[in-house]
Amino acid sequence: MKKLIVIPFLLLMVMIAPVGCRRDAVPGRHIKVVMKKYSIDPPVIRIGSGETVELLISTADVQHGFDVPKLGIKHPIQPGQTVSVVLHPAKGEYEIVCGIICGPHHEDMGGKLVVE
Repeated sequence: MKKLIVIPFLLLMVMIAPVGCRRDAVPGRHIKVVMKKYSIDPPVIRIGSGETVELLISTADVQHGFDVPKLGIKHPIQPGQTVSVVLHPAKGEYEIVCGIICGPHHEDMGGKLVVE
């Protein structure tokens, strides 16, 4: 009797499962971002509204933090490693800051993400 109940239930779950699955958008563009004392290159990152972009973030010297507070992005960037961040933000301007103290002019280090 249990088999008669379990088998239809499993078949139903197999049929319903793909409906809830969502495939993330594939980035149309890849942008290299290099952090170094005390700048972010490029200082302004421009993307189109509705565009999915992958940022490939690295550091040229010490550890930095790639933070975009309005988007909830906060990633440590270690020397010798590249961090991938996929974005699909709404139209607007977003401040990029270094979230890890990297030296005496740390507070001057920043950039901007512009979604047009």
